Amino acid sequence: MAPVEFTVTGGEGSPLDFVAALTPASSLVVITDPAGWEQVSRGLAVGSAASTAVTTQVRVLRFAVLDLRHFSSASSLPPLSDVPGDVVALHDTRSWDSAPVVASLRALGRPVVLFTAVHTWVSGVDTASVVMGWSAPHVVLAAPRGSGETRVEDVLWQFRELERLGRMTYTSLPAPPVVADRAVTVMVALPGATEGIAGALRPGAEYEVWARVGAYPVVLPADLELRAVLSMSGRPGQSESFVLPAEGPSSWVSFDVTTPYAAVPWTGELVVYHGVVPVHVQQVVLPVGAGEPRSLPRWKLSRTFADLPAARAVSVLDLGDRALVAAGGVTSWTSLAGPALSLPSSSGLDPWYGKDFPAYCADLAFLARQGAAAYARLFGQPGPADAVRQAARVTGRPAGVMVASAASGPVRWPMIYDLPFADGPHRLCPSVGQFGPFGAGGEVPAHCPVPDHSGNVLCPFGFWGLSSVLEHPVGPLVQRILPRPWPFEVAMAVDPGMDRSLTERHVTELMSQVPPESVTSAYVSPSELGRALADEVMDVVHLHFREGFLDAEEIARWHSEGVWPQPHWPVRKPLIVGTTPMNGLVRSFVEHGASGVISPEVAVPQDMAGWVTGLLLSRLAAGISAGEALRQVRWEMLSRGNVMGLAYALHGSADLRAR
Repeated sequence: MAPVEFTVTGGEGSPLDFVAALTPASSLVVITDPAGWEQVSRGLAVGSAASTAVTTQVRVLRFAVLDLRHFSSASSLPPLSDVPGDVVALHDTRSWDSAPVVASLRALGRPVVLFTAVHTWVSGVDTASVVMGWSAPHVVLAAPRGSGETRVEDVLWQFRELERLGRMTYTSLPAPPVVADRAVTVMVALPGATEGIAGALRPGAEYEVWARVGAYPVVLPADLELRAVLSMSGRPGQSESFVLPAEGPSSWVSFDVTTPYAAVPWTGELVVYHGVVPVHVQQVVLPVGAGEPRSLPRWKLSRTFADLPAARAVSVLDLGDRALVAAGGVTSWTSLAGPALSLPSSSGLDPWYGKDFPAYCADLAFLARQGAAAYARLFGQPGPADAVRQAARVTGRPAGVMVASAASGPVRWPMIYDLPFADGPHRLCPSVGQFGPFGAGGEVPAHCPVPDHSGNVLCPFGFWGLSSVLEHPVGPLVQRILPRPWPFEVAMAVDPGMDRSLTERHVTELMSQVPPESVTSAYVSPSELGRALADEVMDVVHLHFREGFLDAEEIARWHSEGVWPQPHWPVRKPLIVGTTPMNGLVRSFVEHGASGVISPEVAVPQDMAGWVTGLLLSRLAAGISAGEALRQVRWEMLSRGNVMGLAYALHGSADLRAR
């Protein structure tokens, strides 16, 4: 078979993005992409076929996967007819000719993605095929002009030659289809009825509240086991488990309710959980006496249910004045009323932003007294604390704690202390010394290595900000800032009113902690900031500002003036890292496309804030997730006797990574 001629173009994205864009119109994609194969074949057992789903920028690809290298011949292959998948992903083998297998699958109408080595000749390509490779930072695409055989190596050579001559053209990915969020429907029915009712409900009467998660164009990787919790005002919460199938809607779940005797709108919340993670919250309004039943979306962790996070140990659904706590499969309401937790003074820090051992212990005790009182007031029982420790022991990793914020609550969750602690004599857990200033240090374990925490004990692992990976999402989670292997980039915007000598020192230190070529910085006014951040060219927006320098109204003005059109940052969703409190700005940035916000919740000294930012960005640039990076920074600060790491919060996914 003769080598085939082809037309070469380039594109920006990942190879799997282009697989999603080009199939099924192209029935064969020959590709060299080790990272893509690793993603597609994750969990594939040797000698078997499997089905998997991969989310791309274009759509979710569902693959039937088979590694031909595990078989001695085509006759020993397992059948693929009963393995679901829009596309068949095969890894080529050098031991025998895979072309007949590929041809038979294509004849059955199943597009094939053949992963192969860059120098391997592949026969059977034709005008319905695409050959694909990678030449950083571009995906290389080749369209055969006839039938024959080819190698990815030849495609890459021609691409680089055309690029050298300045004659290369580029192909854009199609814009992903804009689809509505997956619907969660709530209806009211009479007991035993088969359809819902409209209109006002009778006081003191029995009804059923039905709920269902609707169908969606995106196919889920697998069936989801979910749980619906209905909490109507003045009534105990009810819980029902159900399954959301990979395709199609869930079945209806039903809750028995008895309306109050007063003729008033009766309100409550319907929360859909995956494990302890709240995925969707709706306010339910039942009209007793007059009106129509209503159900209003209040908060969403996912728009599709296809991108839910890994398991967490505890969740707190913060609804403003109260919260719904989930731990160990049990949900309960708690009031968030109470005094705000305060941090110790940041004065007395040495030039390395630390304190001596006595001052460090005093600061820890100051925080523990408040944090323990807050834990007792909020939870009143050991359930959440036990869940955090049990998860760490079982998994060997710090427990995940999610504080989902449908409203801005008053609690500083990193400071929650889940061991008993009160005024008076107390003992120090050995971890206070080991991981504190001048201690032995070492890698911080997932849980305290000391088993005995009886009595009035002070232990750094009692604080949620140190014992767990803590996240405060305010909306749908983002797992990757940019799903492309591009260099890490930081855009630093500086308030001209900041101390210039400290700012210059911070920039110098930052360039020693991340690749210096990755950092750009500029002094900007609030009105100039919108234009400075208008393009998708950064992974981190580092705001080096005084508190109050920027407000949500200014961000809204950028949108109204067209500086930030919607969607803003649709592909590269930067993490906002601030040096001052940004509580009023978090939602504005997230709603405009940011993946999250990390900032202190109280004012901290400018020089220390710069140091903390450098510690954080160096870890993000190294590929550490945002939640783990912030936890590591808190412990590094603690090793110098500095407890102010507990002032910082991550408003976003703990699993967020740059790539």
